[in-house]
Amino acid sequence: MPGDSAEKRDHMRDWRGLIVAAGQSRRMGAFKPLLTLNGFPMIQMTVQSLKNGGIQDITVVIGREADRMREILAPMGVRLTENRDFASTDMLASVKKGLSGMRDAEGVFFLPGDLPLVSPKTMAYLKKEAEGLEKGMQGMIPLLNGKHAHPLFLSPEGYDEVLSYGGEGGLGAVSSKMRMKKAESRDPGTLKDADYPSDLEEMRVYARRFRGISADCCVQLYEEVRLPAHIRAHCRAVGDLAARMAESLISRGACLDVELCRSGGYLHDLCRLQPHHEQAAALFLEEKGYAALAEIVGAHGGFEEEPESICRESAIVFLADKLVQEDRRVTVAERYQKALGKDPVKERVRKNIALCRRLIAEFEERTGERLEETCVHE
Repeated sequence: MPGDSAEKRDHMRDWRGLIVAAGQSRRMGAFKPLLTLNGFPMIQMTVQSLKNGGIQDITVVIGREADRMREILAPMGVRLTENRDFASTDMLASVKKGLSGMRDAEGVFFLPGDLPLVSPKTMAYLKKEAEGLEKGMQGMIPLLNGKHAHPLFLSPEGYDEVLSYGGEGGLGAVSSKMRMKKAESRDPGTLKDADYPSDLEEMRVYARRFRGISADCCVQLYEEVRLPAHIRAHCRAVGDLAARMAESLISRGACLDVELCRSGGYLHDLCRLQPHHEQAAALFLEEKGYAALAEIVGAHGGFEEEPESICRESAIVFLADKLVQEDRRVTVAERYQKALGKDPVKERVRKNIALCRRLIAEFEERTGERLEETCVHE
C-alpha cells in the first residue's frame, strides 16, 4: 500500500553495507570483481544489489587492482577502505578492516565482492526479517536449501565477536559460534558466486535472464536491429527517467532493480519499426536469454493484468514511457493528446490513462515528489 513506504521513510534504520573485494581470486585465475556480467564489472553489480535493497551507505574493502577498483566505484558513492596486506591475509581480515569503521551502525549487511545476484525481493524480505531480530541475537544468516547463503546480517551485538575472533576458519567459523537467526531463502542468487570459470558461465546465464544490462549492451542491440537515432534518443530518455523513478522509490523504502528499469526503458522500443512492436521486441529479447527484460518490454504498451503498485519494474517503465514524447518530458495529457482527439477514443487508451493516473498518485504519495510538474519544468 502507498502508506507503507511513508511509514518506513519516518523510521529508516541505519543499516549499512559491507562488501569485501580485496582477495587474490586464485581459483578463478582472474580478478573476480573486474569480470563482467551483462556488460557491468561484477563489483558494480554487487554494490548495486545492496543499493537496490535500499542500503545506500556501503563500504567496499579493496586490495588487489586498487586503482582500477577506485575508478569503477567512484561514481557509485561508496566508501573505500584498503587492505594493503590482502596478499597475506584472508577474507576475515578484510571484513574486520571494514567493520571496524562501522561500529555505530544499527546493522550491517555483508556480501563478498563476487556475489552480485541477490534480488531486490530478497533484500526486502531479509530487511523485514532483520527488523524482527530478537534482543541478544548477533545477526542473521540466509539459508537456501539448508546451505548458508548471503548476505549475512550482523547486529551491533555481533560486531565485537567478529572483530575479536582470532581462530581458524575465517568468517564462516566465527559466524557458526554466534547467536544467529536463520532466514529461509528461495533466491538462487544468494548462493551464486564465482570461484571457478564454470561458476562464472552459470552466473552469466542467470544474470542475462533476471537482471538489467549495461548501456553498451543496449547499443549493441540497437546496432543489430538498425534502430534509427530518433528512436534511440526516445528510449534513452525513457530509461533514464525510469532509473531515477526507481531510485526515488528505493530511497523511500521500496526494493527495485534500478538497472533493470534503466535497460528496460532503453530497449522498450527496440523493434519500434515492426508491426506489434512490443511483442516483437519481447520475443527478440527472450530468444537472447533476457527473460526479465522481455517481460518489461512486452508490457510497456499496456497490461493484460494491471500491476497493483508502482513498485514493479514493468510499471515504472510503462509510466516513464508515457511521460516522454520523442526525447522530451511531457504530462500524460500531452502524451495522449492526439489519441484523445480521435472519435471514438480506444478503450486501451482510456485504460492506460487511468492506470497512469493511479501510478502517478502512488508515486507522489510514496516519494512526496510531483512527477508531472517535474516533467514540465525539467
